[in-house]
Amino acid sequence: MELRYLEPENLKVWFPIEAVRPACEIENELCIPQAQFRWCFPLTNRSGYLSICDGAAKEVGILRTLDGLDAASRAIVERELETVYFTPQISKIRALKQEASMWKWDVNTQHGPISFYLRGVRDSVHEVAPGRWQVYSVDGQRYEIRNFDELDAKTQHLFESLF
Repeated sequence: MELRYLEPENLKVWFPIEAVRPACEIENELCIPQAQFRWCFPLTNRSGYLSICDGAAKEVGILRTLDGLDAASRAIVERELETVYFTPQISKIRALKQEASMWKWDVNTQHGPISFYLRGVRDSVHEVAPGRWQVYSVDGQRYEIRNFDELDAKTQHLFESLF
């Protein structure tokens, strides 16, 4: 497959009536009814190189930058990316409780208190950098502990008790 770069001024993004995903039109060429947007380098560069895929997750092309998109299109793309990459940051673990084969987490995040479940700690909790952890719930939501050393002692103890 050949890498294809798209020019932002040739794209238009909008939400059709009652659609779940936005549509994207490449001027005079193609309309993607259920477009998906993903950063090519999500952890290191969220300012450029955006993959545009169709509803089947097949890549149509790469957008080097959002600069040049019309304001309405850019707002829709940014909102979609925010939804895809939304990661609540765990600031405190209030309680951990094992229920059957799952762990129930009661935590505080920047968006307030949240409860979620995970199955299999070793498959769901990963250190992605020293002191930085990703936690994946059973429903696919990703949570983050940005800096383990900044957490309070009780939270650190509860977290470490999982291993």
